[in-house]
Amino acid sequence: MIDIAKIKADRVRVTILSGFLGAGKTTLLNHIIRQNQDRKIAILVNDFGKTNIDNDLIESREEFKLKLTGGCICCTIQKDLLSTVINLMKQEEKPDYLIVECSGAADPSQVLGALSSLHLRFHLHVDGLFTIVDASSLMEIKNKEHKALAERQIEVANLVILNKIDCIDEAKLSAVKRFVKSKSPGAVMLESVKCRIPVDLILGFKDLPELKHVPQKPPLDVHVHEAHDPHSEAIGILSAVPKAESKNGNKPHDLVFESWSFTSDTPFDTNRFKSLITKLSPDIIRAKGFVYWDDPDDPLILFNKVGQWTDLEVYFKKDHLAVETRLVFIGNPGWKKKSNIENELKHCMAGTDKSKF
Repeated sequence: MIDIAKIKADRVRVTILSGFLGAGKTTLLNHIIRQNQDRKIAILVNDFGKTNIDNDLIESREEFKLKLTGGCICCTIQKDLLSTVINLMKQEEKPDYLIVECSGAADPSQVLGALSSLHLRFHLHVDGLFTIVDASSLMEIKNKEHKALAERQIEVANLVILNKIDCIDEAKLSAVKRFVKSKSPGAVMLESVKCRIPVDLILGFKDLPELKHVPQKPPLDVHVHEAHDPHSEAIGILSAVPKAESKNGNKPHDLVFESWSFTSDTPFDTNRFKSLITKLSPDIIRAKGFVYWDDPDDPLILFNKVGQWTDLEVYFKKDHLAVETRLVFIGNPGWKKKSNIENELKHCMAGTDKSKF
């Protein structure tokens, strides 16, 4: 006789981690890993395109760190998501928890649907869909499609983490709370600075609203596609994803976000790169990656840009990384074509002559 109660008790608990570009998803993941004591946690990371920066930033046991690249987890690589999770469940040593980090451009309701499918129902129990909100910028999103995506990520969550509250005053925080409450009335709300929330609180919730009661809406047609640049092979810039018309008549995905990636094993001139990042196109919403520059003491730097905020940080955990520059830029449609970013980055390479570009 099949013991249904035992099957349910043995299922791996799953938390889906969502949030708009730059909200702090990777920061939260690393906080969980650093503070974790005895739990065996598997991390599944999805980033846009073929350059998965987040996978290298997450501090995890390698046997339980998985990555999905080459597309968005909520649409183009859903089959990869399912097969990866099924293979994980077949391992002799299964994790206690699975945390699935969606890309910042994903509609998490589609990931929830995939992980709640009949194929996985006896292996997994999705009990949390956590959305991290950048409280300092949520109310400043002007683009209609970007705002719709940020709202969807809040609507489907049963726990919302208001991050970066140290960057705003009480009046603005109150406005953000009211907005989140209007979009997800039943969700639990937590406030944080740099996503510093007790792990037992994050993974130990017993009273979260059931996800099956989350309103089901048609999927949003919002995603990131690589910018097309046929002359980019010389320095390892990734090729384009072909445009495709949406079957339901919505905009093609690449009309909402556009991504462009750059790699090089030639070191940058430190001062030139620092100067460049102060004048990047305002159409670039998010940029991140590793910078290899000509400082012999600290040759590898972690670069982050969210809106107008930029940060350069010495990256100490570099033993497992190739010493090279790998950058991803995500912006409004057409930003790459309007900018001179390729030549500007080439000019940052040490020893180059600006007059050649």
